[in-house]
Amino acid sequence: MSQPAEPRTSSVAALGAIVSGALILQIASTIVNTVVPLKMALEQKAPLLIGLVGSAYSVGFLAGCFVIPAFIRRVGHIRAFAVFAALQAVFTISFALTPLDIWGISRLGMGFAGAGHAICIESWISGQAKAGQRGRLFGFYQILNRLALIGSQIGVGYVSLQSHDIFLLASATFSIALIPVGMTRAKGPESGEVVSVRLNTMWQYAPASVIGCLYVGLMGGALTNIAPAYGILIGLDQAWAILLTAGIQIGALVLQWPLGLLADRVDSRKIMLSATGSVVLCSLALGAVLWFSVPHTRFWLFGLFALIGAGAMPIYTVAVAHAYFRLGRERALGLSAQLLFLWAVGSAIGPLVAAAFMQAAGPNGLLAYLGLLSAAAAAYLAFRLRRNPPSANPFGERKPMAPTIPDVSPSGRRSEAEGK
Repeated sequence: MSQPAEPRTSSVAALGAIVSGALILQIASTIVNTVVPLKMALEQKAPLLIGLVGSAYSVGFLAGCFVIPAFIRRVGHIRAFAVFAALQAVFTISFALTPLDIWGISRLGMGFAGAGHAICIESWISGQAKAGQRGRLFGFYQILNRLALIGSQIGVGYVSLQSHDIFLLASATFSIALIPVGMTRAKGPESGEVVSVRLNTMWQYAPASVIGCLYVGLMGGALTNIAPAYGILIGLDQAWAILLTAGIQIGALVLQWPLGLLADRVDSRKIMLSATGSVVLCSLALGAVLWFSVPHTRFWLFGLFALIGAGAMPIYTVAVAHAYFRLGRERALGLSAQLLFLWAVGSAIGPLVAAAFMQAAGPNGLLAYLGLLSAAAAAYLAFRLRRNPPSANPFGERKPMAPTIPDVSPSGRRSEAEGK
């Protein structure tokens, strides 16, 4: 009789530990993500170099998505989390010891470790969430994550960027993230054979998830790595440049829970179409504000960038919930790696393309990039809705996939489920 209660208690304790560690990691990561492009802009580095350093993180992240799932399966979630936190701390210290021109190397290493953390956290949460609650649980986690992100971004504004002490602070914060995870007595999730989820399978059963993850990567990579420098390049002071970036996350925070809730109830394509369409309108409005030199320009910039964040960033939650509904939570580790891989592809390309737009058309080339990308995503989603109208199934084009996908694990063996 008392046996079922123990796994539930252990599960709650383990989730509390991983979420606490994840929030501390978010604070440390945000410090680095904000300070690196700001310092490079203040040193008058070329936008293309800033974009290259931003993309280096995502290239490392991509590499991690290939090799890390098997590593986590071998050593377990808790030990893997500790290894990646230690790597993040070491690479963060290296910013204080190396010249700006080779910071891309450190960002590459941080991206690899960041992939490890992301796969640990998302597979841990998704593997234990019930199907009808996954969107809300992810939404709640993302709300906490964004609160930590916004707080650390604003906090950066009160720290001098002229010294390297801020990197020492970030490195110490990465180390502190080890404490809640290392102290938990609960076991992490069981990691059975890692079942890969091929991209063509994802495209066949959950194309909206593929487009959603790519879109968030392309948008988020540019907004995270280029927007702080964009503020400096258009003449804002350091404080307003940081607030501009924080505004993106504040907007995402406001819509995170509503979109997560809708992801459990409404066709995902409708949610994503509405969100990407709103980003197109906001990008056009930003261009008009700057072109006509509207009074109180800084406040307009802050508000419209917040709306862009609200439309673009929470789409990842919708895409994740959609993918897990279609392909099943028993593939949590492999599916999390594939979703993050798609995000990382976009995140690697986004800063480079956005920086190229800025190099060719000036700082406001960033707005053209955001608007054109969102218009393309909205056009595709509208095409899918027209071609496959919503059916009785609230999630769109197909019924959920049966739990017997004939995918192959990285070792080349078919999954256990295939033979059933």
